[in-house]
Amino acid sequence: MADEEKVLEDGATIEVAVDESQKTEKAKAKVKQVRYIFKDPEKGWFEKERDNVRVTKYYRTQKEAIDAAKIHIKNSGLPGSIVIQSKKGKIRANAKVAKKK
Repeated sequence: MADEEKVLEDGATIEVAVDESQKTEKAKAKVKQVRYIFKDPEKGWFEKERDNVRVTKYYRTQKEAIDAAKIHIKNSGLPGSIVIQSKKGKIRANAKVAKKK
C-alpha cells in the first residue's frame, strides 16, 4: 500500500492509505482506445487517437484510414472504437473493434 497526502482547507495535511492494486485493476478495465477519422480538404483523410493533438497518418481514401485504425486498435491489445466523420464534419458512424486474440 502507498500513502498519499491530502491538503485540507486550513492547510493541514493528513495521510490516506491507498491500495494500488485495486486502483490499477479498475483503470485497466476502463481503458479503451478511440480512433477518429477526419477529412482534411487539402491532405486527404487522416486518423488520430483520442486526446492526441498529432495526426497518426494521412491517407488518400477514407477506407484506407478506417482499415489502418482497425489495425492499430487490434495491435494495441485493447478493445476500442472508431468514430468516422463525414466530409462535412458530422459523425456518420461509430464502429466497435475487438482486441486481437
